[in-house]
Amino acid sequence: MKCGRKKRVAMNAEPQRQVVGPRYLRLIEEHLDVLHNQPAHGNRGFFLDQLVIAHLLAFFNPSVQGLRSIEDLFEDPKRRKKFGLVRAPKSTIADAQRLFDPDLLLPLIDSLVQRAQIQPHDRRLDVLTRKLLAVDGSFFAVAPRILWALYNQSEATGIRKGQVRLHINFDVLKGIPEAAAITSGQVREAKVLQSKLQEDCIYVLDRGFQAYQLIRDILAAKSDVVVRVRKPTTNKIIAINPLTEEDIKEDVISDHHIELKNSRKKHDLPTLRLIIVAYTDRDDQPREMLLLTTLMDIPAWVIAMIYQHRWQVELFFRWLKTSAHFNHFFSESESGMTLQVNVMMIALLLIAIDTGARPSRYDYAIMSEVYFGEMDFDVAMKIATRRRKERQRAAELARKKRNK
Repeated sequence: MKCGRKKRVAMNAEPQRQVVGPRYLRLIEEHLDVLHNQPAHGNRGFFLDQLVIAHLLAFFNPSVQGLRSIEDLFEDPKRRKKFGLVRAPKSTIADAQRLFDPDLLLPLIDSLVQRAQIQPHDRRLDVLTRKLLAVDGSFFAVAPRILWALYNQSEATGIRKGQVRLHINFDVLKGIPEAAAITSGQVREAKVLQSKLQEDCIYVLDRGFQAYQLIRDILAAKSDVVVRVRKPTTNKIIAINPLTEEDIKEDVISDHHIELKNSRKKHDLPTLRLIIVAYTDRDDQPREMLLLTTLMDIPAWVIAMIYQHRWQVELFFRWLKTSAHFNHFFSESESGMTLQVNVMMIALLLIAIDTGARPSRYDYAIMSEVYFGEMDFDVAMKIATRRRKERQRAAELARKKRNK
């Protein structure tokens, strides 16, 4: 990346006209230049682009578990030269995380989301003409001293627990997260989603999002929703839709057009659709799943399939916590945590753009070597492609075994 800018030249003892940095820095160099032009915090010579690079290095190095570890990374003059950085004392990073506006990274995230391509997926979803977003949240434990994140108190011990919730909008067809937010654990997921609604999307939601106001807001945003219902709704059946062979094959039990009724409050909602799907729980007991949707013209089996793909956001959280080891925050402020989440989004989108596939544990491991300059990109792609084919063959064999 370029180091000819006045501020950066002044900070480097041996400035060069061009530093050929790691691959991911070259991919986002233009945006890093914009971030560098943001005012430094206080009277210190530490800039937002340098903070982003520091967090990217930490994301791709799971052994980094704190600000002291980040500080140690930049004690090596060769590494500072390679990444175009300065020393990063623990106190400087802590202040920067608290003072820099994390929303300044959103244009970079939006740019990467636009560059990401639709990835291999269930071809039956090709009947959809709009973006399919699976939305959910997941808790992350934090220190009890972080007052804004205090969530609950154990009845047995009386100890207050600190928890934050990471909210993700996951693009099913692209296989990537396209929006993220961090809040205290007490903030309702539906409230966060209401603040980020987009036009021309299909939102697929779990039972925690069941709220008539949210359905109204999604319709007002000119989008649609498929949401699982916690319990049977009070409704008036308007029409009973006959089931097709494909519906029955996908375990659809019934398909009704309904009008919601409530004696205490009038719900100004149009006619909705209630689809009941049979499934087997973890104890092999038969159950029924109720799906409420505003999609009136799509076959019932497609609605059931759409909800099945909601699990992609659950799998993403599991991958994030276990494979990418994203389970520790470097800041105690909401602003600092949000900045770390935004950098995580940038890193994941870079992997998806480079590999053309949703990030896996193999992609994360091998692309970390590429981004640190330890492995040639073409070699890494050959390895990643081979691993992907191996996983596809294993999945196909497992599918055939289950169907016997």
